[in-house]
Order: sequence, then C-alpha cells, then structure tokens
Amino acid sequence: MINLLTACSSNSNYNEVETYNNKEVLYKKAVILQDAAAQFALGANYYFGQNGYTKDYDQAKKWFEASAKQGYTSSQYNLGLMYNKGEGVKRDYKKAIMYYEQAAQANFIRAQNNLGLIYYEGKAVPQDLDKAKLWFEKAANQGHLKSQAALASIYLLNDKNYPKGLELLKKGLKANNPQAQLLMGVLYDNGTAVSKDKNKAKKYYSLACKNGLQKACELSKNIH
Repeated sequence: MINLLTACSSNSNYNEVETYNNKEVLYKKAVILQDAAAQFALGANYYFGQNGYTKDYDQAKKWFEASAKQGYTSSQYNLGLMYNKGEGVKRDYKKAIMYYEQAAQANFIRAQNNLGLIYYEGKAVPQDLDKAKLWFEKAANQGHLKSQAALASIYLLNDKNYPKGLELLKKGLKANNPQAQLLMGVLYDNGTAVSKDKNKAKKYYSLACKNGLQKACELSKNIH
C-alpha cells in the first residue's frame, strides 16, 4: 500500500509577505524601528531576490531571525523551512523542528502540518504517531485539508480506527480535497475499511487526478 502521508505532503511555499515598494521606508521600519513585519518582508525580498533586491540567503536568514526573535510566526515558520530543506543553510532538522514548534505553538497552521509530517515520516526524528496526530489534529481543527487527510490516513491505515478515520475522510471529500479522494480510492482499491470496489477506486483516483495529484493519475491507469 502506498504511503498516503507522503502523498499528502507538499513543498510548502514561503508565507506571502506585504510588499514595500519604497526601499528606504522598508529599511527604516526594519532597521531603525525594528518592526517585525518589515524585517520579515526584507528577509523575503533577499531570499527570493525580488522587488529590486539581489538574492542573498545570508541576509534573508539574518532578517528572518531578527523578526522571529520578536515572535513573528511567519519568520519562525520560514526559518523552519530553510533548515528543513537545507535552502541557503546547512540542513538541520533540530533547528527546523525548533522553529516550526515556535510557530505551531502560536497556531500557525502550516507549521503544525509540517511537524505532523516530520513525526510521521520518521526521517529527521524517530517516528512518533502520537505527536504526528497531535499536530495534524491542531491544523485540521483550523480547516487545513491536507492535515485532515493525513490524520484520516493515520486513523485508517495505522490505528485501524475505521469509524474515526472515515468520519474525517468524508469531511475532506465534501471539500473536494484531492488527498482525501486519493485515500478513498486506496481504501476501495484494497478493501480497507470498506468493501473492495475497483470501480469506486478508479472513480476517486480520477477525481484526485483531475485535482492535480499525479500519483492518483498513475493509480487510476493501473485499474482496468
């Protein structure tokens, strides 16, 4: 059976920032006034090399850190991403988790989802399904559809708690969530929690495929 949570994961993008068209105003807010949002915007400009700034990871990290120290969750999250992916810095999962947790404790949804993935996958740290469920549930309760599908996957495929898993899964299906559609397809394909039904499996794979999940397209083709 495929790893549904891997299929649910994504390359999370950096949090969108407020743009400051005037470099002088941005610099004054970030450096002189120590404005956390401006520091974050400055860091993002350096990271992406946008809005007239030259890409500079060291400067990006510097301004994200300055903003994060003030408790700015978007900067904490983005530092977590940098260390998680090794983008502009040496990959360091401990630091990634530290920054994710700072943002997640402040209910930053994507940080909660990423922590769930880290604890489920067990690559950076030993697998811990209880912690994975904890963070997925926090994000799912805020309406994060990928976390909702990931949580359903754990209940269905790991815990064998079919009633709870199917309850969550139905919510995702109502929201036209492709991760939920993929998972539903896998359940019908393998006869897990539901009666095996290849036609229904293909139906849900096809829906997920139309919604952009390449893995679902591949699985749909395998059903004749």
